[in-house]
Amino acid sequence: MKIISFVTLVLFLTSHSNAQKIVQEYTKSKDTVHYGQDIKDVFPPASKGYTLLLPADDREPIGTVLTLDDDSPNLSDTGSVFKPANDRGFAALSISTGIPVDLYFQESSLTYVDSIIKQVFTKYHLPNKNIFLVGAMTSGHRALKYIEYCKKGRSTFNPSIKGVVLCESAIDWVRQWYECQKQVRDHLSPSGFFEGNFITYLFAQHIKATPATDIQKFIDFSPYSYFDTNMEKPTLYKDLAIRAYTYADIRYWFSAQGKGIYDSNYPDMSGFINEQVLAGNKHASLIAYSSSLADPLKNDMRKQSLTWNLIDKKELIDWMIKSL
Repeated sequence: MKIISFVTLVLFLTSHSNAQKIVQEYTKSKDTVHYGQDIKDVFPPASKGYTLLLPADDREPIGTVLTLDDDSPNLSDTGSVFKPANDRGFAALSISTGIPVDLYFQESSLTYVDSIIKQVFTKYHLPNKNIFLVGAMTSGHRALKYIEYCKKGRSTFNPSIKGVVLCESAIDWVRQWYECQKQVRDHLSPSGFFEGNFITYLFAQHIKATPATDIQKFIDFSPYSYFDTNMEKPTLYKDLAIRAYTYADIRYWFSAQGKGIYDSNYPDMSGFINEQVLAGNKHASLIAYSSSLADPLKNDMRKQSLTWNLIDKKELIDWMIKSL
């Protein structure tokens, strides 16, 4: 990974005689995150800053696709939403706080994101309209936390957010906490065992409780929770165009070793959209993928991060444009 310290890098990639402008400005973060009690249990530092991609022509962008990432993006990733967004006239902006696996426990992370958005939109004269947040996995959680931050009047920039796209995002941290306990208890795979221990440790450090001792703290932190009996948060998002993607294959989740439906992010994605519909949002939809009935059942663990690769990015951008 290339770290750029206090330097703005501008590249021009030529395509069909037009130039696509890419601006990257990062510093090497000094923030560290422990994932366990041992002094060596520390994630390596991440990049702190932003990447901005502007459309090839000089026209004003019709909007901005915004992702809140763990690190600087891989611009050669063919599965990225950035190029399809640029091709249709959107600017694309990626922001990372430099904190590894940042779940935005601290409001300082949200304040930083807000300040970068304001800085970039001002410096590059981006129109404050038609902003879509796109988040896969933890980035989806971050997207909803930032929208909540804005809806509660804490933003100094007040971005005009039009919609949000989620993909396999754990946003019900009550459910996720119990899933992590099962991951540790069953120890079916090294990655699952690590994730279970890490999330348990992280919440013990920041929330200083468990759902068994103080469930309200977990509900307050969650953008959505099935266990929230008041269900006031859905109103924060009900005026947005929303899409949620998930892999909801009952055959898989019942056949995979040690896995049930609550050991996936499907309940979070489905529940979030259901509550949006109940709140009156007429522009919220769930897209669920599944295997063919002709496919043999497999007993291995399917990575939920692979769901992002199933999405037709061009169709997704079409949906954004139709939502304008």
